[in-house]
Amino acid sequence: MPGKYNWARFIRSRLFVSLLAPLLAVVMAFAACGLIILIFITGYNLDAQALERLNRANVPPGIIHRLKPLMDEDFSQKEAFDKELRKLLDNQEYRHYSAVITEASFSRENPVRVFNEIFKAALKDRNGWGNVLYRATPLILTGLAVALAVQCGLFNIGGEGQMVMGGFAIAWAGFSLTGLPSFLHIPLCILAGFLAGALWGGIAGYLKTARGVHEVVTTIMLNWIAVALTQYLTMAFKPGESWIPHTHAIADSARLSRLWVYLNPLGIAFPKSNLLNTALLLSLAAVAAVYFILKKTRLGYEIKAVGFNPSAAESAGINVARNTVLAMAVSGGLAGLAGVNQVMGYKYRFRYGIFESLGFDGIGVAFIGRNSPFGVVLAAILFGILDQGGLAIDVSTRVPREIVLVLKAFILIFVVLSGEITKRMMKRIKKQEEEQK
Repeated sequence: MPGKYNWARFIRSRLFVSLLAPLLAVVMAFAACGLIILIFITGYNLDAQALERLNRANVPPGIIHRLKPLMDEDFSQKEAFDKELRKLLDNQEYRHYSAVITEASFSRENPVRVFNEIFKAALKDRNGWGNVLYRATPLILTGLAVALAVQCGLFNIGGEGQMVMGGFAIAWAGFSLTGLPSFLHIPLCILAGFLAGALWGGIAGYLKTARGVHEVVTTIMLNWIAVALTQYLTMAFKPGESWIPHTHAIADSARLSRLWVYLNPLGIAFPKSNLLNTALLLSLAAVAAVYFILKKTRLGYEIKAVGFNPSAAESAGINVARNTVLAMAVSGGLAGLAGVNQVMGYKYRFRYGIFESLGFDGIGVAFIGRNSPFGVVLAAILFGILDQGGLAIDVSTRVPREIVLVLKAFILIFVVLSGEITKRMMKRIKKQEEEQK
Protein backbone atom coordinates (compact mmCIF):
# COMPACT_ATOMS: atom_id res chain seq x y z
CA MET A 1 0.00 0.00 0.00
CA PRO A 2 1.27 3.53 -0.79
CA GLY A 3 2.49 5.36 2.29
CA LYS A 4 2.76 2.18 4.35
CA TYR A 5 6.22 1.60 5.78
CA ASN A 6 7.82 -1.71 4.85
CA TRP A 7 8.76 -3.01 8.31
CA ALA A 8 9.76 -6.43 6.97
CA ARG A 9 12.34 -4.79 4.72
CA PHE A 10 13.64 -2.68 7.61
CA ILE A 11 14.04 -5.74 9.84
CA ARG A 12 16.16 -7.36 7.12
CA SER A 13 18.26 -4.22 6.65
CA ARG A 14 21.87 -3.77 7.74
CA LEU A 15 20.85 -0.77 9.87
CA PHE A 16 18.43 -2.84 11.97
CA VAL A 17 20.98 -5.61 12.47
CA SER A 18 23.69 -3.10 13.49
CA LEU A 19 21.28 -1.62 16.06
CA LEU A 20 20.18 -5.04 17.26
CA ALA A 21 23.69 -6.23 18.25
CA PRO A 22 24.44 -3.65 20.99
CA LEU A 23 20.84 -3.69 22.25
CA LEU A 24 20.94 -7.45 22.53
CA ALA A 25 24.28 -7.23 24.33
CA VAL A 26 22.95 -4.73 26.88
CA VAL A 27 19.83 -6.81 27.58
CA MET A 28 21.86 -10.00 28.04
CA ALA A 29 24.36 -8.18 30.28
CA PHE A 30 21.63 -6.87 32.58
CA ALA A 31 20.06 -10.33 32.72
CA ALA A 32 23.38 -11.99 33.65
CA CYS A 33 24.22 -9.31 36.20
CA GLY A 34 20.73 -9.60 37.68
CA LEU A 35 21.24 -13.33 38.11
CA ILE A 36 24.49 -12.69 40.00
CA ILE A 37 22.76 -10.19 42.28
CA LEU A 38 19.91 -12.60 42.93
CA ILE A 39 22.24 -15.48 43.82
CA PHE A 40 25.08 -13.81 45.68
CA ILE A 41 23.67 -10.63 47.26
CA THR A 42 21.72 -11.77 50.30
CA GLY A 43 20.96 -10.36 53.71
CA TYR A 44 18.94 -10.59 56.91
CA ASN A 45 16.23 -8.07 57.66
CA LEU A 46 13.17 -8.17 59.91
CA ASP A 47 10.61 -6.42 57.72
CA ALA A 48 6.81 -6.65 57.96
CA GLN A 49 6.75 -9.80 55.83
CA ALA A 50 9.32 -11.48 58.08
CA LEU A 51 7.24 -10.67 61.16
CA GLU A 52 4.17 -12.15 59.48
CA ARG A 53 6.13 -15.35 58.79
CA LEU A 54 7.13 -15.51 62.45
CA ASN A 55 3.47 -15.20 63.48
CA ARG A 56 2.55 -18.10 61.22
CA ALA A 57 5.43 -20.10 62.71
CA ASN A 58 3.84 -19.65 66.20
CA VAL A 59 6.70 -17.58 67.61
CA PRO A 60 5.38 -15.99 70.84
CA PRO A 61 4.24 -12.34 70.42
CA GLY A 62 6.51 -11.26 73.31
CA ILE A 63 9.58 -12.48 71.44
CA ILE A 64 8.43 -10.84 68.20
CA HIS A 65 7.96 -7.56 70.05
CA ARG A 66 11.52 -7.74 71.41
CA LEU A 67 12.84 -8.29 67.87
CA LYS A 68 11.43 -4.99 66.56
CA PRO A 69 14.69 -3.02 67.12
CA LEU A 70 16.16 -5.19 64.34
CA MET A 71 13.62 -3.81 61.86
CA ASP A 72 15.80 -0.73 61.37
CA GLU A 73 18.85 -2.83 60.58
CA ASP A 74 19.97 -4.66 57.45
CA PHE A 75 22.64 -7.32 57.91
CA SER A 76 24.66 -8.70 55.00
CA GLN A 77 26.29 -11.43 57.11
CA LYS A 78 24.53 -14.14 59.08
CA GLU A 79 27.10 -13.89 61.88
CA ALA A 80 26.30 -10.20 62.50
CA PHE A 81 22.56 -10.89 62.56
CA ASP A 82 23.04 -13.83 64.93
CA LYS A 83 25.14 -11.68 67.27
CA GLU A 84 22.36 -9.10 67.61
CA LEU A 85 19.81 -11.87 68.04
CA ARG A 86 21.69 -13.24 71.05
CA LYS A 87 21.52 -9.81 72.70
CA LEU A 88 17.70 -9.72 72.45
CA LEU A 89 16.89 -13.29 73.51
CA ASP A 90 17.79 -15.38 76.53
CA ASN A 91 19.57 -18.70 76.05
CA GLN A 92 16.45 -20.86 76.07
CA GLU A 93 14.60 -18.60 73.59
CA TYR A 94 17.64 -18.47 71.38
CA ARG A 95 17.90 -22.29 71.24
CA HIS A 96 14.22 -22.70 70.41
CA TYR A 97 13.59 -19.87 67.94
CA SER A 98 16.90 -18.64 66.44
CA ALA A 99 16.71 -20.96 63.44
CA VAL A 100 13.10 -19.96 62.70
CA ILE A 101 13.86 -16.25 63.08
CA THR A 102 16.96 -16.46 60.89
CA GLU A 103 15.09 -18.33 58.15
CA ALA A 104 12.20 -15.84 58.21
CA SER A 105 14.61 -12.89 58.06
CA PHE A 106 16.64 -14.20 55.14
CA SER A 107 16.15 -12.23 51.92
CA ARG A 108 17.70 -11.82 48.49
CA GLU A 109 18.37 -8.50 46.81
CA ASN A 110 15.92 -7.71 44.03
CA PRO A 111 17.86 -7.05 40.77
CA VAL A 112 14.98 -5.01 39.36
CA ARG A 113 15.14 -2.70 42.37
CA VAL A 114 18.91 -2.33 41.98
CA PHE A 115 18.67 -1.43 38.29
CA ASN A 116 15.79 0.90 39.04
CA GLU A 117 17.95 2.72 41.61
CA ILE A 118 20.75 3.09 39.05
CA PHE A 119 18.53 4.63 36.38
CA LYS A 120 16.54 6.69 38.87
CA ALA A 121 19.66 8.26 40.34
CA ALA A 122 21.01 9.03 36.88
CA LEU A 123 17.88 10.16 35.05
CA LYS A 124 15.31 11.31 37.58
CA ASP A 125 16.06 15.04 37.16
CA ARG A 126 18.16 17.54 35.21
CA ASN A 127 20.96 17.38 37.74
CA GLY A 128 21.25 13.63 37.17
CA TRP A 129 21.18 14.08 33.41
CA GLY A 130 23.80 16.81 33.64
CA ASN A 131 26.16 14.58 35.61
CA VAL A 132 25.55 11.72 33.15
CA LEU A 133 26.54 13.95 30.23
CA TYR A 134 29.53 15.25 32.18
CA ARG A 135 30.74 11.68 32.70
CA ALA A 136 29.98 10.80 29.08
CA THR A 137 31.96 13.71 27.61
CA PRO A 138 35.52 12.28 27.99
CA LEU A 139 34.24 8.81 27.05
CA ILE A 140 32.91 10.18 23.77
CA LEU A 141 36.40 11.43 22.91
CA THR A 142 38.33 8.33 24.03
CA GLY A 143 35.75 6.09 22.37
CA LEU A 144 35.97 8.15 19.19
CA ALA A 145 39.76 7.75 19.28
CA VAL A 146 39.45 3.96 19.32
CA ALA A 147 36.74 3.96 16.65
CA LEU A 148 38.77 6.10 14.24
CA ALA A 149 41.82 3.85 14.58
CA VAL A 150 39.70 0.76 13.93
CA GLN A 151 38.52 2.30 10.65
CA CYS A 152 42.18 2.17 9.57
CA GLY A 153 42.60 -1.42 10.77
CA LEU A 154 44.42 -0.34 13.93
CA PHE A 155 43.65 -1.26 17.54
CA ASN A 156 44.54 1.78 19.61
CA ILE A 157 44.40 0.75 23.26
CA GLY A 158 46.67 3.62 24.22
CA GLY A 159 43.87 6.08 24.93
CA GLU A 160 44.82 6.19 28.61
CA GLY A 161 48.34 7.39 27.89
CA GLN A 162 47.33 9.75 25.09
CA MET A 163 44.63 11.21 27.31
CA VAL A 164 46.91 11.94 30.29
CA MET A 165 49.57 13.42 28.00
CA GLY A 166 46.95 15.68 26.49
CA GLY A 167 45.55 16.51 29.92
CA PHE A 168 48.94 17.52 31.28
CA ALA A 169 49.68 19.62 28.18
CA ILE A 170 46.36 21.40 28.66
CA ALA A 171 47.16 22.11 32.31
CA TRP A 172 50.69 23.31 31.47
CA ALA A 173 49.36 25.69 28.81
CA GLY A 174 46.71 26.80 31.30
CA PHE A 175 49.05 27.81 34.10
CA SER A 176 52.12 28.80 32.04
CA LEU A 177 50.59 31.05 29.39
CA THR A 178 49.23 33.84 31.53
CA GLY A 179 47.90 37.24 30.62
CA LEU A 180 46.00 36.03 27.56
CA PRO A 181 42.33 36.73 26.86
CA SER A 182 39.97 33.76 27.05
CA PHE A 183 39.26 33.71 23.32
CA LEU A 184 42.98 32.99 22.74
CA HIS A 185 43.88 31.03 25.86
CA ILE A 186 41.11 28.42 25.60
CA PRO A 187 41.87 27.47 21.95
CA LEU A 188 45.61 27.31 22.74
CA CYS A 189 44.97 24.90 25.65
CA ILE A 190 42.73 22.75 23.45
CA LEU A 191 45.36 22.72 20.70
CA ALA A 192 48.06 21.76 23.23
CA GLY A 193 45.99 18.80 24.40
CA PHE A 194 45.33 17.63 20.84
CA LEU A 195 48.97 17.93 19.77
CA ALA A 196 50.31 16.12 22.87
CA GLY A 197 47.88 13.24 22.36
CA ALA A 198 48.62 13.18 18.63
CA LEU A 199 52.36 12.99 19.29
CA TRP A 200 51.88 10.06 21.68
CA GLY A 201 49.59 8.25 19.24
CA GLY A 202 51.85 9.05 16.28
CA ILE A 203 54.78 7.30 17.95
CA ALA A 204 52.87 4.00 17.85
CA GLY A 205 51.87 4.64 14.22
CA TYR A 206 55.46 5.36 13.21
CA LEU A 207 56.83 2.26 14.95
CA LYS A 208 54.24 0.13 13.16
CA THR A 209 55.11 1.44 9.71
CA ALA A 210 58.87 1.86 10.15
CA ARG A 211 59.69 -1.16 12.32
CA GLY A 212 56.63 -3.40 12.01
CA VAL A 213 55.93 -3.27 15.75
CA HIS A 214 52.27 -4.06 16.47
CA GLU A 215 50.35 -1.07 17.80
CA VAL A 216 48.86 -3.10 20.67
CA VAL A 217 52.32 -3.69 22.10
CA THR A 218 53.51 -0.11 21.71
CA THR A 219 50.33 1.54 22.97
CA ILE A 220 50.28 -0.64 26.10
CA MET A 221 53.88 0.30 26.85
CA LEU A 222 53.29 3.96 26.04
CA ASN A 223 50.31 4.02 28.43
CA TRP A 224 52.45 3.33 31.46
CA ILE A 225 55.29 5.55 30.25
CA ALA A 226 52.77 8.41 29.92
CA VAL A 227 51.30 7.78 33.37
CA ALA A 228 54.74 7.66 35.01
CA LEU A 229 55.96 10.71 33.08
CA THR A 230 52.95 12.86 33.91
CA GLN A 231 53.09 11.86 37.56
CA TYR A 232 56.75 12.95 37.64
CA LEU A 233 55.91 16.23 35.89
CA THR A 234 52.98 16.76 38.25
CA MET A 235 55.33 16.69 41.23
CA ALA A 236 57.73 19.00 39.38
CA PHE A 237 54.95 21.58 38.89
CA LYS A 238 53.20 20.99 42.23
CA PRO A 239 52.45 24.05 44.37
CA GLY A 240 54.99 24.14 47.19
CA GLU A 241 52.38 24.52 49.93
CA SER A 242 50.26 21.55 48.76
CA TRP A 243 50.57 17.92 49.86
CA ILE A 244 48.21 16.78 47.11
CA PRO A 245 49.87 15.51 43.89
CA HIS A 246 48.48 18.04 41.44
CA THR A 247 49.83 20.89 39.34
CA HIS A 248 49.32 24.61 39.71
CA ALA A 249 45.80 25.79 38.94
CA ILE A 250 45.17 26.99 35.39
CA ALA A 251 44.43 30.68 34.83
CA ASP A 252 40.84 31.90 34.89
CA SER A 253 41.15 32.73 31.18
CA ALA A 254 41.67 29.01 30.42
CA ARG A 255 38.62 27.75 32.31
CA LEU A 256 35.46 26.59 30.57
CA SER A 257 32.05 27.72 31.73
CA ARG A 258 29.59 25.33 33.33
CA LEU A 259 26.47 24.94 31.21
CA TRP A 260 24.16 26.13 33.98
CA VAL A 261 25.50 29.64 33.28
CA TYR A 262 23.76 29.55 29.89
CA LEU A 263 20.81 27.24 30.64
CA ASN A 264 19.45 28.89 33.80
CA PRO A 265 18.70 32.23 32.09
CA LEU A 266 16.72 30.25 29.48
CA GLY A 267 14.51 28.78 32.20
CA ILE A 268 16.23 25.36 32.15
CA ALA A 269 17.10 25.02 35.83
CA PHE A 270 20.44 23.42 36.65
CA PRO A 271 22.03 23.52 40.10
CA LYS A 272 25.28 25.46 40.26
CA SER A 273 27.05 22.39 41.59
CA ASN A 274 26.41 20.49 38.33
CA LEU A 275 29.69 19.69 36.57
CA LEU A 276 28.42 19.70 32.98
CA ASN A 277 30.47 22.20 31.01
CA THR A 278 31.04 23.39 27.47
CA ALA A 279 33.50 20.55 26.79
CA LEU A 280 30.38 18.59 25.85
CA LEU A 281 30.01 20.84 22.81
CA LEU A 282 33.64 20.15 21.87
CA SER A 283 33.06 16.38 22.06
CA LEU A 284 29.95 16.61 19.86
CA ALA A 285 31.86 18.78 17.38
CA ALA A 286 34.58 16.10 17.29
CA VAL A 287 31.94 13.45 16.55
CA ALA A 288 30.59 15.53 13.64
CA ALA A 289 34.11 16.19 12.33
CA VAL A 290 35.11 12.50 12.41
CA TYR A 291 31.85 11.52 10.70
CA PHE A 292 32.42 14.13 7.98
CA ILE A 293 36.04 13.07 7.44
CA LEU A 294 35.18 9.38 7.18
CA LYS A 295 32.11 9.83 4.96
CA LYS A 296 32.78 12.90 2.85
CA THR A 297 36.53 13.33 2.33
CA ARG A 298 39.30 11.65 0.37
CA LEU A 299 41.28 11.22 3.59
CA GLY A 300 38.42 9.27 5.14
CA TYR A 301 38.14 7.08 2.05
CA GLU A 302 41.86 6.31 2.15
CA ILE A 303 41.79 5.53 5.89
CA LYS A 304 38.92 3.09 5.42
CA ALA A 305 40.55 1.55 2.35
CA VAL A 306 43.74 0.90 4.32
CA GLY A 307 41.71 -0.63 7.10
CA PHE A 308 39.73 -2.85 4.76
CA ASN A 309 42.64 -4.16 2.70
CA PRO A 310 46.12 -2.57 2.98
CA SER A 311 47.52 -4.49 -0.01
CA ALA A 312 44.69 -3.45 -2.31
CA ALA A 313 44.92 0.14 -1.06
CA GLU A 314 48.64 0.25 -1.80
CA SER A 315 48.04 -1.19 -5.27
CA ALA A 316 45.54 1.61 -5.87
CA GLY A 317 48.20 4.21 -5.09
CA ILE A 318 47.23 4.99 -1.49
CA ASN A 319 50.13 5.69 0.85
CA VAL A 320 49.49 3.08 3.54
CA ALA A 321 52.31 4.19 5.85
CA ARG A 322 51.27 7.84 5.79
CA ASN A 323 47.62 7.04 6.48
CA THR A 324 48.56 4.64 9.30
CA VAL A 325 50.66 7.26 11.09
CA LEU A 326 48.06 9.96 10.44
CA ALA A 327 45.17 7.81 11.72
CA MET A 328 47.05 6.96 14.91
CA ALA A 329 48.04 10.59 15.41
CA VAL A 330 44.50 11.90 14.97
CA SER A 331 43.23 9.08 17.18
CA GLY A 332 45.70 10.08 19.90
CA GLY A 333 44.74 13.73 19.49
CA LEU A 334 41.08 12.91 20.08
CA ALA A 335 41.99 11.02 23.25
CA GLY A 336 44.12 13.98 24.34
CA LEU A 337 41.08 16.24 24.07
CA ALA A 338 39.43 14.30 26.92
CA GLY A 339 41.61 16.42 29.19
CA VAL A 340 39.59 19.49 28.21
CA ASN A 341 36.62 18.23 30.23
CA GLN A 342 38.69 17.08 33.19
CA VAL A 343 41.13 20.00 33.46
CA MET A 344 39.45 23.04 31.91
CA GLY A 345 35.91 22.17 32.97
CA TYR A 346 36.31 20.41 36.32
CA LYS A 347 39.45 20.48 38.51
CA TYR A 348 41.22 23.38 36.77
CA ARG A 349 44.54 21.58 37.28
CA PHE A 350 46.11 18.22 36.36
CA ARG A 351 45.74 15.28 38.69
CA TYR A 352 45.93 11.69 37.46
CA GLY A 353 43.08 10.51 39.68
CA ILE A 354 40.49 12.38 37.60
CA PHE A 355 41.62 10.55 34.43
CA GLU A 356 42.08 7.00 35.70
CA SER A 357 40.41 4.29 33.56
CA LEU A 358 38.67 6.74 31.19
CA GLY A 359 40.99 5.68 28.37
CA PHE A 360 40.30 2.00 28.90
CA ASP A 361 36.55 2.61 29.19
CA GLY A 362 36.78 4.28 25.78
CA ILE A 363 37.64 0.88 24.26
CA GLY A 364 34.36 -0.53 25.56
CA VAL A 365 32.46 2.53 24.37
CA ALA A 366 33.84 2.10 20.84
CA PHE A 367 32.97 -1.61 20.77
CA ILE A 368 29.42 -1.07 21.99
CA GLY A 369 28.99 1.82 19.54
CA ARG A 370 30.12 -0.48 16.70
CA ASN A 371 32.95 1.95 15.91
CA SER A 372 30.43 4.44 14.56
CA PRO A 373 30.80 8.12 15.62
CA PHE A 374 27.15 8.42 16.59
CA GLY A 375 27.11 4.94 18.13
CA VAL A 376 30.00 6.06 20.35
CA VAL A 377 27.84 8.91 21.70
CA LEU A 378 25.03 6.51 22.71
CA ALA A 379 27.47 4.04 24.28
CA ALA A 380 29.20 6.83 26.22
CA ILE A 381 25.84 7.99 27.59
CA LEU A 382 25.10 4.40 28.68
CA PHE A 383 28.42 4.25 30.55
CA GLY A 384 27.70 7.68 32.01
CA ILE A 385 24.36 6.43 33.33
CA LEU A 386 26.00 3.38 34.91
CA ASP A 387 28.80 5.42 36.51
CA GLN A 388 26.43 8.05 37.87
CA GLY A 389 23.76 5.58 39.03
CA GLY A 390 26.36 3.30 40.58
CA LEU A 391 27.06 5.96 43.20
CA ALA A 392 23.52 5.57 44.57
CA ILE A 393 23.28 1.82 45.02
CA ASP A 394 25.85 1.77 47.83
CA VAL A 395 23.38 3.77 49.91
CA SER A 396 20.01 2.43 48.83
CA THR A 397 20.77 -1.29 48.32
CA ARG A 398 23.05 -4.03 49.63
CA VAL A 399 24.87 -4.15 46.30
CA PRO A 400 28.32 -2.49 46.16
CA ARG A 401 28.97 0.04 43.41
CA GLU A 402 31.56 -2.33 41.92
CA ILE A 403 28.63 -4.19 40.36
CA VAL A 404 28.77 -1.49 37.66
CA LEU A 405 32.23 -2.78 36.65
CA VAL A 406 30.81 -6.28 36.41
CA LEU A 407 27.93 -4.98 34.30
CA LYS A 408 30.31 -3.19 31.92
CA ALA A 409 32.38 -6.36 31.57
CA PHE A 410 29.28 -8.38 30.74
CA ILE A 411 28.24 -5.82 28.14
CA LEU A 412 31.60 -6.14 26.39
CA ILE A 413 31.46 -9.95 26.48
CA PHE A 414 27.95 -10.00 25.05
CA VAL A 415 28.83 -7.42 22.38
CA VAL A 416 31.16 -10.04 20.92
CA LEU A 417 28.50 -12.76 21.16
CA SER A 418 25.70 -10.62 19.78
CA GLY A 419 27.97 -9.46 16.97
CA GLU A 420 28.47 -13.06 15.93
CA ILE A 421 24.72 -13.71 16.17
CA THR A 422 23.87 -10.73 13.98
CA LYS A 423 26.54 -11.71 11.43
CA ARG A 424 24.87 -15.08 11.03
CA MET A 425 21.50 -13.34 10.76
CA MET A 426 22.81 -11.17 7.93
CA LYS A 427 24.20 -14.20 6.08
CA ARG A 428 20.87 -15.98 6.43
CA ILE A 429 18.94 -12.93 5.22
CA LYS A 430 21.22 -12.57 2.18
CA LYS A 431 20.86 -16.25 1.39
CA GLN A 432 17.05 -16.01 1.55
CA GLU A 433 17.08 -12.93 -0.69
CA GLU A 434 19.29 -14.72 -3.24
CA GLU A 435 16.96 -17.75 -3.22
CA GLN A 436 13.92 -15.52 -3.78
CA LYS A 437 15.61 -14.00 -6.85
